[in-house]
Amino acid sequence: MADVARQSVALLVHTPPYRTREPRAELDLALAALSLDFELEVYFLGGALLQLAADKDGAEAGLPPGYKAWAALAELGKVRLFGESGWLRRCERLGAEWLAPVEGLGAACMKTRWRACDRVIVL
Repeated sequence: MADVARQSVALLVHTPPYRTREPRAELDLALAALSLDFELEVYFLGGALLQLAADKDGAEAGLPPGYKAWAALAELGKVRLFGESGWLRRCERLGAEWLAPVEGLGAACMKTRWRACDRVIVL
């Protein structure tokens, strides 16, 4: 039996945390992609990077918990998390700690990477 190459999915996350319930849908989509054995690359655009901040929780605002589940993705399959370099540096200067390792990329590099994936999903 021939080996079948694993398909890759890029998920573009653009919603900042704690404003709507949309970030939970983005997380659910990431979990679904990994459960279907896709290689996953998640690109946090702009303020969406704050979904990965270790010390944040939206439960008091009546928003669904779950941001901390981003940290569990690596246990489910092959995943890489990316944030815009400028945002990453700015947040780290302000003391942000991340739930999972995040790689910084410039906008042009992000576009090149996600265009190389077999599928790209934007919610």
